[in-house]
Amino acid sequence: MPIRRAMVGAIALLALAASARGEERLVLEPYPGQPWQDVVNQANGVHFFHEQMPQGQTPDNFQDLLTSQSLTTFTGTPSEFLTGAFAQLSQNCETVETVGPTAAEEQGRRVAYGRLYCGKQKGQAFGAHMFFKVIKGSDALYVIDRDFRMPPTDHPSTPTLPEDQAITLLQAEGAARKYLNEQVYVCDPVFPDPKCRTEAVPTGR
Repeated sequence: MPIRRAMVGAIALLALAASARGEERLVLEPYPGQPWQDVVNQANGVHFFHEQMPQGQTPDNFQDLLTSQSLTTFTGTPSEFLTGAFAQLSQNCETVETVGPTAAEEQGRRVAYGRLYCGKQKGQAFGAHMFFKVIKGSDALYVIDRDFRMPPTDHPSTPTLPEDQAITLLQAEGAARKYLNEQVYVCDPVFPDPKCRTEAVPTGR
């Protein structure tokens, strides 16, 4: 099972109890660099699941992926969610390293950040670096995941790459962390974020 689909399965296993109220929206500003395209765009009220890739990449042959989804059935904290997700995702990897979860608060909301480095996905010829942000909203828990597909390695967080490719990867992963920190947030009347503005591009509703 490709790791991007394993993420969906891991989330399904973590569902506990339903709760939804209020009005809010998750905002993902346009990803920096080359244009990105929607490859999955499913929404039903507060529930949504989106996948984006750079133009020219396809679900059958991609190197970069950005997913966002809402969960109304998880009642724990963002850090608790990531701990469970990491445990589930790790089962799909021959070697794995994790960083976090790191809890924080942004505009009055609980958030958590974390990274999972999969050296080699079981049954596949690649690994993945996965960067997460989880936001606890009033309506839902929002999970955002920036993935990089990697060559297989026994050293998940530090794959052996030519120098130029290693530098490019470090720059791309630094940009991913900055994007999640600064350009992914929730807008609602309860906890207004100064970044909420009409030109921002929302996902979900």
